[in-house]
Amino acid sequence: MLKIGLNADNVNMEESEFFQQLQAGISQKTDWYNSEVMEKLLLQFRIVHSCVKNLYDMLTKRSLIEIDPYRLDQHISDIVLPEVTPFADSDIHSVIGKRFSDYETMLDYICTYVHFSVEALPIPKVKKLLDFIKVFDWEELVISSQNPNAHGLAVALNNARSGAPAVVQTMINDCVNECSKATGEIKRMLNELGIFQREIYKYEIRREVINKSGMDLSSGGEAEFNEIKKLFPKSFPKRPFYADLVNEIVGEDQGANKEKNQAAVLKRLEINTGANRAKKKKAEPNPKELLMATVLSVGALAPTIGQLNMKLTANFSVLFEKKKSFVSNIVTALKKAFRVKEKERIIEVPVKDAKTGSEKNQRVKVRDFLGDLVRKERIYAAIAAKGPEYQKVEASGDDTILAFLNKQVSDIQSAFTLINALDAYFKNAVDVTQRQKIKGMQIELSALRNSIISINKKRGDFLSLKEESEQMKKLGITENED
Repeated sequence: MLKIGLNADNVNMEESEFFQQLQAGISQKTDWYNSEVMEKLLLQFRIVHSCVKNLYDMLTKRSLIEIDPYRLDQHISDIVLPEVTPFADSDIHSVIGKRFSDYETMLDYICTYVHFSVEALPIPKVKKLLDFIKVFDWEELVISSQNPNAHGLAVALNNARSGAPAVVQTMINDCVNECSKATGEIKRMLNELGIFQREIYKYEIRREVINKSGMDLSSGGEAEFNEIKKLFPKSFPKRPFYADLVNEIVGEDQGANKEKNQAAVLKRLEINTGANRAKKKKAEPNPKELLMATVLSVGALAPTIGQLNMKLTANFSVLFEKKKSFVSNIVTALKKAFRVKEKERIIEVPVKDAKTGSEKNQRVKVRDFLGDLVRKERIYAAIAAKGPEYQKVEASGDDTILAFLNKQVSDIQSAFTLINALDAYFKNAVDVTQRQKIKGMQIELSALRNSIISINKKRGDFLSLKEESEQMKKLGITENED
């Protein structure tokens, strides 16, 4: 009788060794995904969101698609796929208006609320993200596309290009190209993550069902399959049972080619070691490439800045809301009639110094502050879409680009500190009856803080790489030398 973990004969020792290698491989690759890959995956989603938001705003402003009247009333708690069913060309204005709005809203939810980690993205969620990113086929966004949404959007964008200024046409083309590249990368990463999640699923069945039950594996593959199927609901009451993956486990345990099957599993768990690592080192980006990747990370801040701006605007409206008398309404009307500028709203917000911990009041000119955020969102969105702003930065020297990055990071850190203080200020400054109208901003602030940390890390990597490159040049060592 053969039991996992018991009767340490030769076969059992091979099984035990395989499980230990499997356990180590799963652990190492999980760490690699969480520390490196997931951040890159999120960045690609943010690039798509930034481009989609630019296209949506342009199409609605030009009345080429219809604005969804319920857009701001949606309460999203999970990934929901927009409709993909066929529709008549005569309905493009309304149907694409609704579906593209749902797509942009869902991208915002994914970028803001979905936690990108191996643990938070099991097989069903990976599949849902893959299905979602295919709702609009950006890699085949042409009028002849068989994808109804891609066809409808292509028609709308062609109408937008017709007679539009060159800058608008360039923006459309850049956004479509960036979405095509980013969604291609997203699909590649999600497919690879799906393969890894299949191995995690199989590993967890081994650990929680086979090992813990001391299952008898001496009576053949069919018996092992049936026993796993019987015990599975007790160990994983809320998880789906994938018969094909359980069959793979059986093949790895006692199939005719079990050694080959086990070797294939361990091969799939490899990261980049040995020869692969050497290839990776050769392909390591030069300092300029790393610097521009950091600039793109700044561009990816646009959706978060836009969300914060929207909530800040709403909160300031609640803060300054007053019951207006008949006379005050007349005064407001006269000011508008004679184009008298509204008095600048200025507030004093207690802001804590991160270094010293001391607190001091900071004067905030509301109109200027919100206007600056709008300007930043526009610039960052253009950078994410690799528009003229990005190209202008890219054409500059490393020192100029670094100075630009330093300025943006400094500005965003200052904005983060102030908005964090405003989040507390709003809740304390408004009347108790109005407090429920105040929109919390901690989720967006958390996303912004994580993005700042990531940008600072990349900026530090650039400085290290540049210093290393300069040192090698001083020593007369070229990159092609072995």
